[in-house]
Amino acid sequence: MRTIDRYILQELGVPFAQSLGALTFILMTREILRLIELLINKGVGLLPLLKTFLLLLPSFFVLTLPMGCLIASISAFSRLSSDRELTALHATGVSAWRLLPSVLLFSFAVFLMTLTLAQFAQPWTGQSLKKIALGMLRDQVSLALDEGVFNAPTDKVVMYVGERSVPEGPSGIFISDTRNSGEPRIIVARDWKVINDPLHNRLGLTLQDGTIHVNPKDPDEYQTIRFTSYDFKLDLTESLAPEPEERLSLYEIRQKIAETKGQDPRYLRLLEDYYKNVAFPVSTILFGLIGMPLGNVVKRSGRAGGFAVGILVIVSFYVLSVMGDFWVSARVLSPFAAAWFPDAVFALVIVWLFYRRMHP
Repeated sequence: MRTIDRYILQELGVPFAQSLGALTFILMTREILRLIELLINKGVGLLPLLKTFLLLLPSFFVLTLPMGCLIASISAFSRLSSDRELTALHATGVSAWRLLPSVLLFSFAVFLMTLTLAQFAQPWTGQSLKKIALGMLRDQVSLALDEGVFNAPTDKVVMYVGERSVPEGPSGIFISDTRNSGEPRIIVARDWKVINDPLHNRLGLTLQDGTIHVNPKDPDEYQTIRFTSYDFKLDLTESLAPEPEERLSLYEIRQKIAETKGQDPRYLRLLEDYYKNVAFPVSTILFGLIGMPLGNVVKRSGRAGGFAVGILVIVSFYVLSVMGDFWVSARVLSPFAAAWFPDAVFALVIVWLFYRRMHP
């Protein structure tokens, strides 16, 4: 490999690593916040959360690898143009075509990684490993209550715990339970202790010396129940991510389409998603190529400008993908044509940009 090829690959590698890390973090923000919530509010251990985080990464890399390739290509050639390095190369007889093999090599390497994740890692992590991770979290989940504040262990249960640690401070517990919308309950107890046995599905509180106020829709049926001991059970897994649905095979999808005679857009969209598992990784090569002419356009903006232009290109690709999805649902395009529609449009744009670049 010649020096110029190594130099171009180095220029592509640095912004690629930076953009890949930034984009992956942005897309995973919601999942990271959910994991932090499990750590703080549900008592899940740090090690299971780290394992879950690693299991989720491949499904996000399928999206961020092509994006990172695009931003890297734009940023690299933007910097080379702004520093007049491309001009110097052209003055020594190095044309843009000479730089193309390095970009193709880099884009093809990213394409292989994306294709591998899309075909093997993503379906596996998206279904089987998510179930494993969810089961692991359920085994680790615990009931953590903070004193002196309102706690929400589940969406429809709110608890206020007295401050036991404060001498002569308020004790006891107040619970608002709206899991049964027809009969919301208010529970007040003088003392309590945690039942924390997730392996036997026993999570909750043992309440002592308290009162249950049941408020049905009919005010005349208002009830007050006094107790000396009462087990208040919780299902903390309700606040975790839902179980992922089983993924239909390609044969099953085609069978469903045949049964519905192509009238159900859900199965047409599922078939389109299967074709996208190849079409979207191929877009990685197109993203790498389109960055060469676009980098000259934003040559004064440097890497920051390359990132901004890259985001605009990604949004444009997403809009084309949404258009393809709509046309599949409307039965205007076949699932195969809709999956490859964004790639076809970008291929035509690349040909036009290179033609303008070579024939100013």
